[in-house]
Amino acid sequence: MRIHLVTIVGAHVEVLPFMLDHYRAQGIDSFRINVHQKDADDPIVDAVRAVTTPRGCEIASVFVGDWQSQQEGVWRASMRVRPNDWCVLADQDELHVYPDRLASILAYCDRKGYDYITGAFIDRVSADGGFPAVDRSRPLGPQFPLGGVVSYPMLGADPRKVVAAKGFVTVVRGQHLALTGVGCPIEESFTQVHHFKWTAGLVDRLRDRAALLRRNEVQHWTESDRFVQYFTTHGGRIDCADPRFLLGSCEPSYPHWDRIRSLALAHRAAAAASR
Repeated sequence: MRIHLVTIVGAHVEVLPFMLDHYRAQGIDSFRINVHQKDADDPIVDAVRAVTTPRGCEIASVFVGDWQSQQEGVWRASMRVRPNDWCVLADQDELHVYPDRLASILAYCDRKGYDYITGAFIDRVSADGGFPAVDRSRPLGPQFPLGGVVSYPMLGADPRKVVAAKGFVTVVRGQHLALTGVGCPIEESFTQVHHFKWTAGLVDRLRDRAALLRRNEVQHWTESDRFVQYFTTHGGRIDCADPRFLLGSCEPSYPHWDRIRSLALAHRAAAAASR
């Protein structure tokens, strides 16, 4: 069994060193790092290479231009290089915390005939709800010690995530759902996706993203716009006392995971009933 990390990097490179080191420790065999340039002058490739080269990782591809129209094809092409191998799917700010050793989980899936495994986001937040710059000289977790479900109640964003899949599996944009293959049931394996998105510069990134999506008539531009509005009305930070967010200390482990798993099971039941 071989395991490959597949990712796309287009911004937010500050978390990338932590992300690559995290997955190297999980026993990943190879890294397929795809880089998105906004335009030919975008310095993102050099910034990514400064992180990947010392870690022995190569850039698999570079694509330029509109992110929305190309990203889905890039994910699929990267996965299908090895259609029968396992691909861990993670954005550059996503660190998976598995319920067992990754290799053990995937070997179990092979025995049971499962083609992908799923999880849910845990948004990592600073202690005061602000958006500090990432300090590469310190461990990442203690810089953002709180975890919860901020994106879902605030933005209406889909909290689900396909965290690993065989290369032939087709996943939707954002890797929230798989369209093909047999999934491992939530009851048997469900992965925490620690999401280090809430960092310095996020508001500007989301403001730019909302404008781009709106120009391209992509409906979910409203997700990004809702956060910008929230930020404006809440003094430039997340309200850590808001019970909707289920925030809690992630040291040593996130305390509300069983509740999130129950919500995921309820969501699955509701979706099945509506068919």
